[in-house]
Amino acid sequence: KTLVTFMRIRLLVLSIVLIAVYAAADAPNFSGYWKMDLAKSDFGPQTPPQSAKYVVRHVGATISFNYTQDGKTSRVDLTPDNQERITSTTEETAVWTRSYWSGNVLVIESRERKRYGTQGSIGVGWTSRWSLSPDGQELIIDRTIHTRDAEIAQHVVCVKQPLKKDS
Repeated sequence: KTLVTFMRIRLLVLSIVLIAVYAAADAPNFSGYWKMDLAKSDFGPQTPPQSAKYVVRHVGATISFNYTQDGKTSRVDLTPDNQERITSTTEETAVWTRSYWSGNVLVIESRERKRYGTQGSIGVGWTSRWSLSPDGQELIIDRTIHTRDAEIAQHVVCVKQPLKKDS
């Protein structure tokens, strides 16, 4: 009986490892320097930024990126495990983010909440769906911004840039 239990546990562990390896192999790697292509992007009714870029480091299960829009940079660190975490804060608010894989698409769900007093949402949230073009040269971000009054759909295309070596 002990041998049968041991073999079942071993088979279960092996199955879990194989599923994890298969899932990781299916997920694209977003690492790179990406510059927004304004002509291919659509910001809906919002005024588009003059410039935007992502510097993404995707190592193992961790995805970290610096996002610079019109000269202002923010940093986000993600672990796509469907767990909600605080990814940025101000004196008044915190952004709570959950990320996970849906096939080969990285889904990032974020919402802004008050930091003190009530922990209720203050009405602004967004869902981003990251994917790569078939040739891997475009990062495509389909984003929906949710407010109390509206939903705004955006389609952002960023083109992979060559990495420059410092002299």
